[in-house]
Amino acid sequence: MRAAALAFHALLVAATVDPFAFFQPSVSLTVDERQRLDRGEAIARTLSGQDREVAVFAAVRVHVDGDRLVAWVRRIEELKRSSYVTAIGRFSEPPRIADLEGLALDDEDLSEIQACRPARCGLHLSANEINDLQRAASDAGKDWKPAVQRAFRGVLLARVAAYRAGGQTALAPYENRLDPVSPDKELTAAIDHSAFLAKHVPQLVDRLMRYPREATPNVESFFYWSKERLAGRTIVDISHVSILRSADPALPDALVAGKEIFATRYVTASLGVTAIMPGGSANYLVYVNRSEVDVFGGIFGGLVRWFVERRVRAEAGEVLSGLRQRLEGGEPPVRDALARSREAAPPVSGEAPAGGAIPALSEPCARSVRARTSAEYADVAPSPCSLAGPCGRAPRRTTPGCRPRVA
Repeated sequence: MRAAALAFHALLVAATVDPFAFFQPSVSLTVDERQRLDRGEAIARTLSGQDREVAVFAAVRVHVDGDRLVAWVRRIEELKRSSYVTAIGRFSEPPRIADLEGLALDDEDLSEIQACRPARCGLHLSANEINDLQRAASDAGKDWKPAVQRAFRGVLLARVAAYRAGGQTALAPYENRLDPVSPDKELTAAIDHSAFLAKHVPQLVDRLMRYPREATPNVESFFYWSKERLAGRTIVDISHVSILRSADPALPDALVAGKEIFATRYVTASLGVTAIMPGGSANYLVYVNRSEVDVFGGIFGGLVRWFVERRVRAEAGEVLSGLRQRLEGGEPPVRDALARSREAAPPVSGEAPAGGAIPALSEPCARSVRARTSAEYADVAPSPCSLAGPCGRAPRRTTPGCRPRVA
């Protein structure tokens, strides 16, 4: 009897708590947005960003709880499954080189690596990584391609090992251009600008900023890598996922934070937060992402930002609706992990923004604007709608078959 009374009390409290208060001061919903949510519509908007930062907020009502979201996130290979995610794998504990067996660079990226030099390379790499890859190619002679494949997997494993040992401060800078980029600085900015996290879950912020020095017993975490197609180019990235559960009705039932700690192109740092918020008769699936991107420079930088944010407003809601469909469709399938990392799965109506980077532009629109960089002309890519996607990262209504990428 007492248990039933406590459950009833918890339900009453959940019904009276504003599920979106958790995202203040970063986000405050308008009356119109709340009404649209009550009608079952998805809402999406871009948030103010500084310098090269792009940010998005999206929400939709769902009839699942945090258990379902966590179950899918743990099966990250299934969550991100699509014809545009060509390979994906979850790292073991501790990570091993065998975890990257399903990863193979395309010939285009191999040729790019062969031509790479410090301060003049199309991929995000440190000077030492560029030199190591060059040496592997030179030493192997005519068999340089398999050698570079092995060396690149070693680069990824070394980055994960460095991060696990020393946190984001141990991540090597990207020295592929004249002005090096510090992933630590970029990640710190993304976390600092997500003010709602520091206000409501400071223990999670401590973990994000001070990992591995800050131990948080009730936070589950893992690492995964993925290879995805965006605007006709391949992106290989690594994300650190943290899962936090809470019984407090003012906090998310489940909160998933994804830090993208490495990406070969476009994104220099990304923090994505996916949450199930208690809402009384129905819950809310909410996604917030901040990503630092490197395609806003040059004389067309302002135009590129306008274009990216315009697509974000138009498409982010569709990405989240696709995730809702997947979550409400049932538990994730269980299959062999190596098979999941090797196969390109059939498209579905939407993907989940559970990783670090923003869902971005559909491929046709991503190719329609090009940004000049110091190293190359790069197809405009990331737009948080991110997080961190296909035909880059998010579908367009006018482009049949387009699918969102998730980070």
